[in-house]
Amino acid sequence: MGQFESDEYGVFGGLFLSPENFKEADIILQSIPYESATSGKKGTSFAGSALRVVSKDMQVVSRTGIDLSSIKVADMGNIIINPVDGEQSRINIYNSMKYLLDNSSAPVISIGGDHSITFPLLQALTEFGSIGVVWFDAHRDLLDNYLNSKFSHGSSLRRSVELANINPTNILLLGTRYFTKEEEKFVQDQGIKELKQSELEQQNNPIKMISQKIQELASRVDFLYISIDIDGLDPAYAPGTGTPVSGGMSSSQFMQIINKITVPIRAFDIVEVSPPLDKSGITVKAMLAILTEILAQIKVTHNI
Repeated sequence: MGQFESDEYGVFGGLFLSPENFKEADIILQSIPYESATSGKKGTSFAGSALRVVSKDMQVVSRTGIDLSSIKVADMGNIIINPVDGEQSRINIYNSMKYLLDNSSAPVISIGGDHSITFPLLQALTEFGSIGVVWFDAHRDLLDNYLNSKFSHGSSLRRSVELANINPTNILLLGTRYFTKEEEKFVQDQGIKELKQSELEQQNNPIKMISQKIQELASRVDFLYISIDIDGLDPAYAPGTGTPVSGGMSSSQFMQIINKITVPIRAFDIVEVSPPLDKSGITVKAMLAILTEILAQIKVTHNI
């Protein structure tokens, strides 16, 4: 279970439920302050705490008018990690996620940390059935080895593809725009689905197209997992991240995508937000806004 100092708790617009009561929650939140697998500038370990600080300002009505005031959000706090022991940290992340999945059917939202945290989160979820993965990111994260590690944030999806119950054809890359030859070959060889940012820009109705692709994916698997790297947004909307790539979506466009997902999602993560790099506070506020829309999506699709 998560563990952190009580004064870090946020109120999340008054929706807060203490962690000991998490089995009563509609939605479970945990944060993972691990950033040792990143190649860019550091700071993602502070994202969970920064989110809690601004959570008092969270809207309880979504941008599309959905009333969230009756939702109960259990904040489990920070998973205990060891910044110099990646293997033990992955075990801790896996164990925390497995515990939550074993004891509650509520959707789980994990706040990173760098994108390497997604692999052990998915590892836990694969024990419950087949998984479809939507990977919103400027990068593909399919490198076999990066930073002399098979578990860096550039290799997280590559390791996830190797898990039982994740078929490569049930992965949808979304908004990608930074490519390597190695990853291009892997995508083609494995049959991974991809909607590049440049391709989306050519569509008359990209939001509808993405919604349809996610619905198709949901029909083939037991559970859906959505991983949100904040650098999937254009740096103008999310400058506080270690590996920004120009030419991405606006925060508004991405929230429209969340709003149009009409199928239940078992778990989400939001990663790579670095508060020390977020001088204006825009990125943390974008994370909070995305979280609000996720709550709205969950309320609708889970009939809360």
